[in-house]
Amino acid sequence: MQWLQPRPDGLYVDGTLGGGGHTAELLKTGARVIAFDADEEAIRHCRERFGENEKLTLVHANFESMPEVLQGRLQGDIQPHDRIQHPDGILFDLGVSSFQFDHHQRGFSYRMQAPLDMRFSPDGQTAADILNTSTAEEIVHVLKSYGEEPMARRLAEAIVQRRSLAALRTTADLRDVVIQSIPPQHQPKTMARVFQALRIATNIELERLEAVLKGVAPLLAPYGRIVVMSYHSLEDRIVKTVFKELADKGIVNLLTKKPIEPDREEIAKNPRSRSARLRVCERPL
Repeated sequence: MQWLQPRPDGLYVDGTLGGGGHTAELLKTGARVIAFDADEEAIRHCRERFGENEKLTLVHANFESMPEVLQGRLQGDIQPHDRIQHPDGILFDLGVSSFQFDHHQRGFSYRMQAPLDMRFSPDGQTAADILNTSTAEEIVHVLKSYGEEPMARRLAEAIVQRRSLAALRTTADLRDVVIQSIPPQHQPKTMARVFQALRIATNIELERLEAVLKGVAPLLAPYGRIVVMSYHSLEDRIVKTVFKELADKGIVNLLTKKPIEPDREEIAKNPRSRSARLRVCERPL
């Protein structure tokens, strides 16, 4: 919130609604908010949480549609009275929200028994589809590219062998493969990397992130800001690279040369923040 600097007369976009925590803070300032989420459960939850609020517009869509949606509303393509001002701030809190971890049974966490789904929306292939239909080389690519998993080949071969006996359908199935293939001391980190990689591949997260950042930056109001919180090096690297490209073209100014990280006090209060990295850019006048 300190970096977004919300004003009562401003318009702000929450690209990752989740449980509505950031949207709630923005609404407290009196600002108008447009919030996106591909997860229908998140939209339903926030409709109940916020009720009828004329300052809040909920959009049931992946944030990749944000440039098109905002451009349409800027031009009044939907209804003239729905025309909006240029956004004064856009927030992306990437990855899986606490709401999804705590309330959904889609297989985001290896700690909970659930189907290997991992989709943010009901469209497209599931994580189980990827594991059961991809070649060993394709699985290696997913685990290396999206999880930076050093034992990707060993795991890919174990997955192919396991599915020859029975398809992998649940988080327990995948967890068993890791347990049987990886030494105990490495299992927790490997579990996290494998589940992260599959979630990113299932939702095409990194490609969508790059496209939306490039698409929304020119739509900002003068001195409007983009604030991005990422939770692993792959996301942060994309944000850093795109922000630099936009800055080199004069579209934005960089406000954070290095990512801002949580201090010990914040991590103690909110352990899930421990891997967070925050970067900010601003539209010049």
